[in-house]
Amino acid sequence: MYRHFLVLVHDSDAGIDTVAHAVALARSVGARVTFVHLVREPREGARAASGRLFDDCVREMVAAKAEAAARALGVPCESMRVTGGVAQRVRAGDAGAWGCDLVCVAAQVVAARDGVGEAADHDADADADADADADADADDADAAAAGTDVAAGSVAAQFAAANVPVLSCAVRRSPAAARVVAALYSAHRATAVALCERLAHNGSPHPGLDALRIPRFGTADACLLSSLLRGRTSVVDAELGELERQHQRGKVLFEELERVAAASSAGDAPPERVAEALNGYAQFVWEYFGRKEGVIVPAAQRYLREADWREIEAALATAATLAGTGRPQPKETTRGPQGRRA
Repeated sequence: MYRHFLVLVHDSDAGIDTVAHAVALARSVGARVTFVHLVREPREGARAASGRLFDDCVREMVAAKAEAAARALGVPCESMRVTGGVAQRVRAGDAGAWGCDLVCVAAQVVAARDGVGEAADHDADADADADADADADADDADAAAAGTDVAAGSVAAQFAAANVPVLSCAVRRSPAAARVVAALYSAHRATAVALCERLAHNGSPHPGLDALRIPRFGTADACLLSSLLRGRTSVVDAELGELERQHQRGKVLFEELERVAAASSAGDAPPERVAEALNGYAQFVWEYFGRKEGVIVPAAQRYLREADWREIEAALATAATLAGTGRPQPKETTRGPQGRRA
């Protein structure tokens, strides 16, 4: 029986699904998890200092979300970032050195290793459609990650060639479910990009603070999704309740950030206070997203029916039409089959 998983993580939809898959499996067998982010060091002068800070923030966010998902399910975990030449020389022996007996990677990584041009998933077309609908911010984030992350496919191939077990964490979704989940991930990523941009500039006040709010998709995302999920099962009621409490806490932290930013703009608070409030809020948001992506999305995947996903998708489409953008728009609401929010 496997006791210690090594999970290769990165900032992409497939990376999010890999964390959720690996953590759930680790919980079922009583294993612990080490999250590893393989990163190339940029060439000297390749990026401005603010760009490097942005990249560092994204990596911190990836680790924080993964750890939050593991903690929510009671799975012992740790994270490490392997950079520079060391990342280039990762070999199968490192799994043993780290005490890991199973390597978990995204399905696309294994497919690439085997020379297949698409993910090893019978819903690949659905995933492609979902990706096409994703926010442009997600595309930008993935493109940036591609420039700094070591190719995980080559690492997976090294482990497999050395007979170290490699688990392909494929997630099978219907077309409607794939589009809804992609929209959720896209909204989370847009907020993350806005936060990391602000953090990379040391929290300097500038317009657009609303982009840092924790998103909610009108009558769709968490509101309708959680109501439908409660109607199908009670196994995640406690987690949904905790997520709602966290959302309320996030609103309080955001309001405090607004106050500090306004005071700083007026010259009544030093920039350090803005940076401190922003860092605290960002860490909270990473953990909130991690719990949601690592616990609620997999539960919805398991218990919701196709009709439920289509209902959520229709609500997303309505919200997008009302907003006049063609894309889901996060906003507060109390609407839902049971009048609950989460």
